[in-house]
Amino acid sequence: MSAVSYSITQIAFKGVFRKLFRNLVLVLAVAMLVALLVFALLFNKAVEEDLDAATKKLGADIVLVPPEAIGIAEEFILESKEKTFYMDHFVFESIEDLPEIAQATYQVYLNTLGSECCSIEEGQVVAFDPQTDFVVKSWMKDAPVLHEGEIFVGSYVYDYLGLIQTARLFGAGVKVVGHLEETNTGLDHGIFMRIADLKNISLEAKGNYKDGMVSIIFLKLKDGFDPEKVAVTIQSINPKVGIMTRGTIGGGIRQTLRDIVRIFSITITISAMLSILLAWSTFTAMANERRREVGILRAIGAQRSHIVRLFLTEAAIISSIGGVAGIALGHYLINHLAANFHLLTRLGATAAFTYQNVVISSGALLTGIAVCMIGALIPVMRLAWLEPLLAVKED
Repeated sequence: MSAVSYSITQIAFKGVFRKLFRNLVLVLAVAMLVALLVFALLFNKAVEEDLDAATKKLGADIVLVPPEAIGIAEEFILESKEKTFYMDHFVFESIEDLPEIAQATYQVYLNTLGSECCSIEEGQVVAFDPQTDFVVKSWMKDAPVLHEGEIFVGSYVYDYLGLIQTARLFGAGVKVVGHLEETNTGLDHGIFMRIADLKNISLEAKGNYKDGMVSIIFLKLKDGFDPEKVAVTIQSINPKVGIMTRGTIGGGIRQTLRDIVRIFSITITISAMLSILLAWSTFTAMANERRREVGILRAIGAQRSHIVRLFLTEAAIISSIGGVAGIALGHYLINHLAANFHLLTRLGATAAFTYQNVVISSGALLTGIAVCMIGALIPVMRLAWLEPLLAVKED
């Protein structure tokens, strides 16, 4: 750092603390702007990443459900909400042998019922075929073979009940022989039984379910096949079936997220404009107060560029302090207060310390600095171009 730059920085620091309370107001404004920007960007990133992660965890490229059940199927997959819906088993038979499909399996969803022992909060009974399954057992280490009267449970249900030996399901005793690892999807709230054991459930317990029906079909494609093109083929075979590809699962949540981001964008824009106006007001007052000081500096040889650098350095110091505070506040909001946002809590979204988050925080900091310096630029330029003798005489 040159001697001139060092002197400018020293004077700038003194100037920042000269009117401390007034400058703290600008610090607060920049901090709020940066905090809002950090929170909005991390919010969007966390939800998008968790949506992508949740769909990848299913292990399926295409999911088929009854056409009227696409929305509620997503609610179980992504939000662990108990749902039941059915379609004819023929849908599975008509597509399981397509050359593009590497693996195909299906599940049947049933409502849980309270029993003599206990009822499982928000639990979804899922009947699956262990022979074709690639969704459930992929979340278990050394999954045992299921026999009649045995079940697996999701991680939430396991934490709620434990591997108890006296569990009852639909009024009949069952044995819990294994549990899934945590997936942060609806599988965590699942109680998994064999399709073959549906015959042991009473008609009353089955509710709307009828033999020969399925709830959801999972398809894993062979390498090289485009899910969207295969979905078109399946639609031509079964025109009335509801189809979700990996990229479209969570479409409703993504639309909600886009609406939230638009609201954030408007709020951030208004906040930035207010910060610019506050910076302009602050540095206009500062320029009026320090005309004589600037005139003396110009008279003893300071150039216009030195004056501009001096005041913009003050603006940079003020906005940097506010920006750092805003980054801390933004991370606090996303990690501690975001529990009030159902969209985040139902997906388990969090903001971890990652390279991308550092980039987002740095970008928000630079934005806060830029906004403050834009607001300060006009009064600073006007002061720098003032003739030294006029500045001294006007005082």
